[in-house]
Amino acid sequence: MTNSTLATLNDADFYGAMHASTGVSIVFFSGEGCSSCRYWKTLLDQLRAKRPALQVFEIDAQQSMGLVQEYEVFHLPALFVFVNGQYHAPLQCEAKLDVIEQTLATILAAPAQDAP
Repeated sequence: MTNSTLATLNDADFYGAMHASTGVSIVFFSGEGCSSCRYWKTLLDQLRAKRPALQVFEIDAQQSMGLVQEYEVFHLPALFVFVNGQYHAPLQCEAKLDVIEQTLATILAAPAQDAP
């Protein structure tokens, strides 16, 4: 398994990081004991290797309950797409790199949705 290079955020630094971010970002809610989260983390590292401009931020759901409630995270992993620091849409798809890339392209081609 790949060592993750994802930037971590929490309730205290999330909004500052989003305000400072440009381009496309994925916010990834995960949990320490979540095996699906570990797999997604590997996929997101692979996606970043293919798209170096893509920013991926990981949030520990157990440590950031304010964000979990705000983004209505009911299961892990939960992923959300941001563009220039603004919420765009949830990223919900099969955990396969090519499917993630296709879904991300579809999301980015569509208008932004309202934040939860």
